[in-house]
Amino acid sequence: MLNYSYGARLRSSGEIETNVVLLSNLFDGLEPGQDRVIGPAPAPGKSIQIGGYQLIAIADQYGVEWDDQSSTATLKLVRAGHVLDRDYFIDLVKKNIALKDGQNSFSVDVASFKPIVVDKKDQDPVTLSEINWDKKTGKFSATAYLSHPSGDKMIDSFILRGTIRLKQPVTVYNSSYPAGYIIQSGDMHIEPNYSGKIPLSSQVLPNPDNIVGMSLSHAVAGGDPVLVTDLRRVTLIHQGDPVLITYSTPGLRLTATGRALEDGGSGQFVHALNLGSKMIVQGKVMASGEIRVDASSTAVPASSKEVRGLRLPTTMMNNGDR
Repeated sequence: MLNYSYGARLRSSGEIETNVVLLSNLFDGLEPGQDRVIGPAPAPGKSIQIGGYQLIAIADQYGVEWDDQSSTATLKLVRAGHVLDRDYFIDLVKKNIALKDGQNSFSVDVASFKPIVVDKKDQDPVTLSEINWDKKTGKFSATAYLSHPSGDKMIDSFILRGTIRLKQPVTVYNSSYPAGYIIQSGDMHIEPNYSGKIPLSSQVLPNPDNIVGMSLSHAVAGGDPVLVTDLRRVTLIHQGDPVLITYSTPGLRLTATGRALEDGGSGQFVHALNLGSKMIVQGKVMASGEIRVDASSTAVPASSKEVRGLRLPTTMMNNGDR
C-alpha cells in the first residue's frame, strides 16, 4: 500500500545534473526517503517536456500528491551542460603538444569545428590521441574521444584538424604601403613572437639590415611579414656613373670624385675608382651618386694584381672614362 505525501508541489522548472531523472526533479516537498530514479536524463544541454497526464501518472505510481494537481500542467527539465567551444580545443591541443614535443611558444587554430555539450560536472570531458603534426606545413590532426560517451557516434569520437605555428621573431610592416614604395627605417619593426603564416622556404625572410632603400614589388598590409618576394633593389648607382666618395670620422670629413665600377642599390657595397689617386676603394651606397668608405676599407692600386680577381671593367680603371 502506497503512503501518499501531502503538500508536494510541482516545480516550475527543473535542471538535471546527472544522467538520470529523479522524482525530486519534478516535485518539491517529498517525504524523506521517497526520492528515487524514474528514468534516464536527456543528453547534456538537451531538455524534455512532461505533460499533465504523464505527471499525474508518475505521481500516482510513486505515491505523490501535489497540491495543485492539474492535467494542463507541464514541466520542462533541462540537462545541465558545459559547452566545449573552439577555445577549449585550442587549449587542449596546446597542452598535448607541450607535453609531447616540449614546445611552449606556438599558436593553434582549429578548423571546421562544431561546438559540443558535455556534462556540467565533467572535469576532463575529452581525450586526444593520434596527434599528427606536420611541422613543415603546420597542419595537424588528432582524434578526440569523449570521456563519457553519449551513444552518438558523431560526437563520441571525431577528427580534429587545424594548424600549429611556432612563434618566432619576424620583421613586419608598421602600416600598409603601395607598390613602388621605398622602404625607410621607420616602416618596419621586429615582432618577437610572430605566429602568422609565412612561406615554408627558409630563404623568404630578408636580413632586416638590408631592407631600407628597397622598393615594394606589390602592395603590403600593416602587420604582414617582410618577405624577399616583396622587395626589389632600387639601383642608385650605375656602372660608369660619376660618384662622390666620402670618408667621415668625428670632426673630419673627406671627399673625392670617382667613377662607379659596378651597379649598386641603397646599402650595397660597390667598388669605385678614385679619379685623383687612381686607387680602387669599396664603399656603401648612401644615396644616388654617393658612396661612403670606412676605416676598414683598404684602397688598392688600379694596376695591382688584387684587382684582377674582382673582374671589374679594366677600361674604366685605366683612364676613368666609360
